[in-house]
Amino acid sequence: MSVLEIPKRKVESKKGVLTKRRKRQLEWILILLIVLGYSVAIMAQSSGLNDLNYQAQSEFKPTIKDALKFSDVPEIVDTVKRIQNIKYGISSVPLFPKYQVQQISQAKLQNEPLGKLYHSLLKVGYGPIYNMPYGEFWIGNTRSRENNYGAHLKHFSSTAHLDGVGYGGYSDNEINVFGKQFYKKHTLFGDFNYDRNVIHYYGYDTNLNKLENNYIKQRYQVFEPKVRLVSHYTDSARINHDITLSYYNLQNLNREAENNIKLKAFGSTFINKEKLDVNLTTDFYNHKQANDTLNDLIVSLNPSFEAGGNKWHADIGLTGTLDNFKNKTRFYFFPKLNVFYNVYENMIIPYAGVNGGLIKNSFRSLSRENVFVDTTIKYTNTNNKYNAFIGLRGNLSSKTSYDAKVSYAQYDSLQFFVINYSGINQVYNRFSVVYDNTTLLTVSGQLKFQLKEKLNLIARGNYYLYKTKNLTRAYQKPDFDLTFSGIYNLDSKIIIKADIFIVGQQWAQTQITDNNGVITLGPKQLNGWVDANLGAEYRYSKMLSFFVQANNIANQRYYRWDRYPSQRFNFMFGVTFVPF
Repeated sequence: MSVLEIPKRKVESKKGVLTKRRKRQLEWILILLIVLGYSVAIMAQSSGLNDLNYQAQSEFKPTIKDALKFSDVPEIVDTVKRIQNIKYGISSVPLFPKYQVQQISQAKLQNEPLGKLYHSLLKVGYGPIYNMPYGEFWIGNTRSRENNYGAHLKHFSSTAHLDGVGYGGYSDNEINVFGKQFYKKHTLFGDFNYDRNVIHYYGYDTNLNKLENNYIKQRYQVFEPKVRLVSHYTDSARINHDITLSYYNLQNLNREAENNIKLKAFGSTFINKEKLDVNLTTDFYNHKQANDTLNDLIVSLNPSFEAGGNKWHADIGLTGTLDNFKNKTRFYFFPKLNVFYNVYENMIIPYAGVNGGLIKNSFRSLSRENVFVDTTIKYTNTNNKYNAFIGLRGNLSSKTSYDAKVSYAQYDSLQFFVINYSGINQVYNRFSVVYDNTTLLTVSGQLKFQLKEKLNLIARGNYYLYKTKNLTRAYQKPDFDLTFSGIYNLDSKIIIKADIFIVGQQWAQTQITDNNGVITLGPKQLNGWVDANLGAEYRYSKMLSFFVQANNIANQRYYRWDRYPSQRFNFMFGVTFVPF
């Protein structure tokens, strides 16, 4: 640093101090002038505008809210409030407390007369192809609160002689006399039945044998009186009962006979909400054959309980049976269970159950199943150990209903029919009865459509699967059967009926000769068949009508029983009228 720089700095600092003072003086002078000018302007405006008034109109009213101040002392506010005097209970409030019923006009009833009843009805007809006269007669009293009685007579016969076989004429006659007496709490029934059936064993080859008609003729006669008493108590504490006592005597041309006395008693009452049912059945059979006499006593007791609700029902019980046959006494016990549940408004109703029982194979039951059975029968009762089933039924609509079921059953000594090849006449036109332990699987179904009284259609079918223990086949038992039936009513003037029967193949036992000339017994297959029938009735008036019936429209010659062909196409026409 040189000596000349020091005086220079002092001179510059003095100039800086003088500049700041002068600036402050100028600022004060400027502020004073502004204040003076503003005052002069206000005074000038006040003097010139004192006479002017301005008024603004508005709905707005200014308000000042109260100031919310926080407390100096902190306070906890509980959001859950205590309820004092709590009372527990249910208060019922109707949905429509002030519903007003609208009045309607009074209904007027008129007496509707009941349809007129007649005392009798006669129906006669004739089939010209196989010479088939037909007649049926009904007679009885009209409406009565005290009793009801009447009679029914029927005759139907034929003198058919089919090609290649013997004379196949037959005759069916029935007489039924009945009566009912009505009491305050009971109804008494009385019946007497007489049946007379004539058949001919025409199942033989006429090229090999020529037999007289009387030689192959057979006649069955049945006398059957019955009496029955039924109660009608409306009090559930009383025991309602249904008691039936019956007797029949069956005879044929060979002086073979069967007598049966049967007592059947049924009682039911309620225990709390459950219904108790008790069935008691006593059967005594007397079989008189040319070479032997057999007695059979069967007593069965079946108690069961019924319970149910709005959608379900159950029936559970047990059956005990005593069988005294051929000097041997056996005891059997069978379950009983039936249950169903209504899933949805009677449209879907599944059901299931299991049952069983002892089946009496009598002269009457076997000859009804196969009229060409040999009269010298080997009697053995069938023991149905159990029959378990499951199914589904319901209504598809108000006009259509259905039912489908699958069942599985086991039988001891189930009856089958085979040609008797051991007969001394060597005509081989009669059936013997053989028995075998068998299991049976059955699939069945039914569909029904009904449109008031105008149209009624029914279709049903069954499929059978037999499994025998000793027999090669389930002889004379078809594999399946189908039935289609329909009735059409056109204004109660023209009524048309149609039926179609379809039966599957079945097996029969026949003689088989090998290359060495040895004759053995073996199965042969019988083809299935279709039988279609069609009938029509024209009602000229309430007292007179005409009808025609056509059978086996397909004109088939089929075999329901081995060696016994059916009649081909035939028809019948006739008249129905009211005599009095």
